[in-house]
Formats: sequence, structure tokens, C-alpha cells
Amino acid sequence: MNNTHTYKIIVVEDEPLIRQNIIKKINSLSIPFELVGEAGNGESAISLVEQLYPSLVITDIKMPQCDGLELIKYLHKNHPHIKSIILSGYNDFKYAQTALKYGVKDFLLKPIKLDELSTALQNILVMLDSENKELSSFSIDPNNLKPENLSQLLENYLLKNYASIISIHDIAEKFGFTNEYLSKIFKKYTGVTPIKYITKIRINEAKQLLINQPELEIKKVGELIGYKDAFYFSRVFKSNVGVYPTDYRMQYKDH
Repeated sequence: MNNTHTYKIIVVEDEPLIRQNIIKKINSLSIPFELVGEAGNGESAISLVEQLYPSLVITDIKMPQCDGLELIKYLHKNHPHIKSIILSGYNDFKYAQTALKYGVKDFLLKPIKLDELSTALQNILVMLDSENKELSSFSIDPNNLKPENLSQLLENYLLKNYASIISIHDIAEKFGFTNEYLSKIFKKYTGVTPIKYITKIRINEAKQLLINQPELEIKKVGELIGYKDAFYFSRVFKSNVGVYPTDYRMQYKDH
């Protein structure tokens, strides 16, 4: 396999012998996953996640203190880019349905069969490699995707693509995050929502175009910064600047 990237993995299982057996199986496979931590319950796993930022968490369902479903619920809310695989000793579709609700990528029955584990990991690998290509273009290491790095990633992306961005939902989907999570992290580190940040970039660029290229029609200015509707562009501009684009240009016409 032509893969040069190794992804971090954490295994969570309260039975030590079963946990070691799973780890042994993972290590026996020629798949680029590196075991960086193991835990016996969800609480310990959450602590490891916050320290190690893994790409994948494999977890049992039934565990003391904090079970597997609580763990994946936490991951879904706080680290939606982290993939997860659920392990269970019995085929319970109710658990499976709940797990899918929180973004679990696979559901394996114990005792874990090597071929089934291999298939599940290969599927996860395809997802991670696809996302890794996007992240690598911004020099962000997927294995060190801390919230502040994610915020910087999004900021760089917005600066580069503000004129063609359709919605934050599209961006979130592109990088494998939820809209809510991406917006929350971005606002935490920049003080504004992604939408307001895009608008600020567009309006600043519009000001420059209006002043420096007086021959450009207002409609064309709007199109160049990402607004296809000239009337909508004018309304957004006035809402942020206080005057319409035409009036703003007139202010600088004789300067």
C-alpha cells in the first residue's frame, strides 16, 4: 500500500486480556495505524483523547464509569473528526442505531475476527487518507489536529477561498467536521463566526475594488468577491459600511 502517513489509534476495553488481544491483532496487520494509548473505561479514554488527539478510537460498549456510547457521544460533540469503531459482545441493533447517530463508522462483534477488523480498519484508512489530502494542503498534521490548529486551518481556507465559498456546511463536509463544531472552534479562537469572518474579508476586498478600479460595475465587484446577486451585495455592504457601494465609491472619486 502506497501510504506514507501513520494514524494514531486508541483501544478502549475494560477486560485487559481482550484489550491485549485486540491490540495484538491490530499490530499483526500491515495497516498504517499506530497504537498510542489504551484504556479500561470511557473516562480514561477521554483523558487520553485530550492528550494524544488520535485519528481512531476503538471502544467496547459495556464498561464501568463511562461506557462506550458515552465516549462516542463525547467524541461526536467535541472531536467529530475522530473516527470510532464500536465493539460488542452481542448483536444489539438498538446499540448500533444509537452508535450510528453519533457517527460511529463500524460495529464489530466479539470475539473480534481478524478479517473483519482488517476490513473495518481499511475502510477507516480510506476516509482518513481522503481527509488527509485536504489537511496536508494547509500544512496541518492530521495527527496533531488540536482545536487551535483547526481554527488556523479554517482561517487560511477562508482567506484563500472567500470568493467561491457557498456555505460553512460545505466547508465542514469537505474536511469531515460538523458545521456546529467548526463554527464553535473558529469563534473561540477568532472571536467571530466563520460567516462574519467571510463577510469581513469580502467587504474589505470590495472597498479596495471600488476605490482602485472605478471602471468596474457594482455588479462585477459583487461577483468578484462572491456575491452573485448585485442587490444582495449592496444590502450586505450597506449593513456593514453604512452606505451603499455606489455612495462609497463617490466618497473617494475625487480623492
